Amino acid sequence: MAYLQSLPVFFAVVEEGSFSAAAKKLNLTQPTISFHIDNLEKKLGCPLFTRTAKGVSLTIYGEKLYHSTHKIEAIIQETYNEIWSMVQGSAGHIILGASTIPAEYILPALLGQFLREHPQIKISLKSNDSETILSAFMNNEFSLAIIGREPPAYLQAVPIWHDELVLVAHPDMAGQLPAQADLSLIKELPMVSRESTSATRKTLVNALESRDMTLDQCAIVLEVSGNEALKSAVLSQLGIAFISRWAVQKELQSGSLTAITIPDLEIKRQFYALCKQPLLPTCVADLWNFLLAGS
Repeated sequence: MAYLQSLPVFFAVVEEGSFSAAAKKLNLTQPTISFHIDNLEKKLGCPLFTRTAKGVSLTIYGEKLYHSTHKIEAIIQETYNEIWSMVQGSAGHIILGASTIPAEYILPALLGQFLREHPQIKISLKSNDSETILSAFMNNEFSLAIIGREPPAYLQAVPIWHDELVLVAHPDMAGQLPAQADLSLIKELPMVSRESTSATRKTLVNALESRDMTLDQCAIVLEVSGNEALKSAVLSQLGIAFISRWAVQKELQSGSLTAITIPDLEIKRQFYALCKQPLLPTCVADLWNFLLAGS
C-alpha cells in the first residue's frame, strides 16, 4: 500500500488547484508532485486530473478517489487524536488564534477562568486582524480561532459573541456637535480608521455602503493598526472613530470618550469560533465547549 504515501500530495493538488501551488504548500518540488500523481494514476489505471492552462480539475475518477479517501484520512486522524487524548488525558498545549477585539477584551478573563479549572493545560493566544487569523487557521496554525467576520461556509464555525461599532469622540469635540447628528457628520469631521484588513473596518464599510456611502467620502486623517492605537488617537483629539463597544467600555463609563449616536446608523456584527471538529484532542474540546457555554 505504498501508494497511500501519495494521497497527501493528491489532497494538496485538489485543495490548491494546481501542481505548483501544492508544491509550495508541501515544500516539495513540482517534479515530486508530478511523480506522486503519476504513481496514483498508474496504480488506478485512469486519469485523476484534467490539466488546463489555469490549473487542474478532478476527473470523475479523481472525484471518487478524493471523496472516498478523504473519509479514510479523517478516520485515521481521529484515531490518532483519540489515542493521543488517552495518553495525555486533558493535558496539552492549545494554540488559539483570535482577532484583536476578542484577544484584547473578551478572552483574557475567560481564559483565566478556564486555566484555573484546567491547570494542566497551556494556552498560546495569537492575535492579529481577522483576515490574517482566518488564513493561519486554514493553514493549520491554530487549534481554534475566533474572528470578527463571517467565515467561508465550508468551515466548522459557530456564532459566539455579538459586537456593536460605536462612533466615539473626545468629550471636547463631542460637546461642539449637534444633539441630533446625522450621516453628514462623518463626512465633515476628521476620522481615524483601522487598517484595511481589519474586520472592524470591513464591517463599517459594509454598513456605509448599505446607506449609499463609501469610506472614501469620510475625512480619514489617520489609519492605525489595533484598537488601542485607535483609542489613543481619539483621546488625542485627532478625530472621531468607529470602534467596538467592547474596546471602549471603560472609557465611556469614565467619560474620557463620548459616544455619538447617529439614529439611522446602527452597526452590529458577530464573532465566530472556528474549529476542526470532530478532530479535537481532549484539551481543545474542553476549551471549545467552555467558550461556547459562556457565549
